[in-house]
Amino acid sequence: MFVLTQIQPRVWIGCLACYNAGRLVGDWYDGDTADDVTPEDLHGRATSHEELWVMDHDGFSGALDGECSPCEAAEIARALSELTDDESSAFAAWFQLYAEHDERDEWVEKFRDDYRGFHDSEADFAREWFEETSSEEEKARLTQWPFYDIDWDRASQELFTGGFSSEETLGGIHVFYAA
Repeated sequence: MFVLTQIQPRVWIGCLACYNAGRLVGDWYDGDTADDVTPEDLHGRATSHEELWVMDHDGFSGALDGECSPCEAAEIARALSELTDDESSAFAAWFQLYAEHDERDEWVEKFRDDYRGFHDSEADFAREWFEETSSEEEKARLTQWPFYDIDWDRASQELFTGGFSSEETLGGIHVFYAA
């Protein structure tokens, strides 16, 4: 049996001055410490070069898309380190849609407030949401006609036009309620 574990986010940081001069100078670093890397670290000596840039990355579960500053990479890596393996792919979907880049210190808290779980489909979520939020009396009605014949696909349309959103992923959807 294989167990999928979250990979430590890593970034390849390069010197922009060298890159613009046609040379590729850089190295791989742990993502959560990317903002500590200096031009001197890359060159191994004092240098007049000032700008660094993340040109490649690994282990960000889709939360980082393309190039960015070392500071942004470090902040995302630190946020990912606070999440469970199950949460990291959902965080990536949430991050692309809802993360406010000026609220970096609140990313994980806001994600956990917005995230409503992984479900097979929007209809499956609608049924589960009804069961979790309904009284016992309301649930008992589901065993009586016409309630046991609810069209959960149609019911989910109401939920997903009223604040809920979903992002497809392999084998199902992540559901968010970003109020």
